[in-house]
Amino acid sequence: MVDRQSKKSWLDAALKALARGGIDRVRVESLAKNLGVTKGSFYWHFKDREQFLDELLNFWAEQSTQTVIANPSYPTDSTARVRAVAEDIIRRDLGDMDPHIRSWIQYDKQRAKVVAKIDKIRFEFLRDLFLAAGFSTSGADTRAQSLYRYALGEQFILVKESMSRRLQRMQAHVDLLLQE
Repeated sequence: MVDRQSKKSWLDAALKALARGGIDRVRVESLAKNLGVTKGSFYWHFKDREQFLDELLNFWAEQSTQTVIANPSYPTDSTARVRAVAEDIIRRDLGDMDPHIRSWIQYDKQRAKVVAKIDKIRFEFLRDLFLAAGFSTSGADTRAQSLYRYALGEQFILVKESMSRRLQRMQAHVDLLLQE
């Protein structure tokens, strides 16, 4: 059972609203109505909408970034680790909110800085994977950029494929990136 009054439920509902119609759909009144709670529940967790939006970005980053970086189940072999991370990103659809977040920050320069920091963290994580796999700094940079842009770009393409096909494509891309 979902606790409709929890902080997490508010943040989950906000991400869904953002995906449905952009940042203008992330309104306290409509979220409260969708959750079946009063606005008082919102103010129990958040000082105001600005704090809520800041926490929403942090929540998104935690779900889409930190869960990958901190995953203890990845293999220790460096090339197997690159493959596992790439598969994890696709399998858990971790980039699905990126188009909506990036649309939002086009008009919110302060929060755009937060997303730029998240992009940097993601890139450095991927670069470190390729460095560990034995590539030079420039080779690791290029491969990390390619993998990151591929994962993000997939979310902007409207053609939807089965999960197995998406995983096959990602693994083919990773195979190319792991070549000397």
